Amino acid sequence: MSTFTSHTQHERSRPRPGLPLRAPAQPFPANRATPLRIGLLTLLTLTAALLLAPAAARADAMGPACVESGNVLVIDGHRAYRKCEGGQPVMLYGIAAPSLDQTCTFRGKVWPCGREAASTLLRLTLNKTVSCTGDSFDREGRLIAVCHAGGVDLNAALVRLGLAVSEGTKYARQEGAARAARAGMWIGEFERPDKRSALY
Repeated sequence: MSTFTSHTQHERSRPRPGLPLRAPAQPFPANRATPLRIGLLTLLTLTAALLLAPAAARADAMGPACVESGNVLVIDGHRAYRKCEGGQPVMLYGIAAPSLDQTCTFRGKVWPCGREAASTLLRLTLNKTVSCTGDSFDREGRLIAVCHAGGVDLNAALVRLGLAVSEGTKYARQEGAARAARAGMWIGEFERPDKRSALY
């Protein structure tokens, strides 16, 4: 049995007459760059860069801010004819601030809470780099984002100062603190900006 098997294997290994000799198959080079391998390496590199990058580097808009109202600013914008031109408009996420023309009352006296909210946002961003992070836009093309300046969460700060209210629950804690301290608008009577905006 062993002689027959050895003889048969010998015959199979002998080249047949008239057939070209074929070179043995070469092993696949281990270091050969394939499109799949290049794609995977690129994806891993990009993922690592995003995870290791600081928060400011991942901001969707970053730069000096031009303030339009208590919850709208324009990153890299400039003021012209009393409006912010150019740049990326940003709507502060999760809050509603009074519009520029909205007023509030305290002990029967009217005060311009809308302008006060805008002035406060201006003070918080003046001569600072503002970084805003968001992933959606409103109907007017404004980025809906959370913004920081000088290490301060602008969205949270405005609500805590009583110059904006929380839309939803994200800043409900800051709103509760402002209400308890009778800060900003909570010192008197006002129409909630989130309810007012729904009417106009």
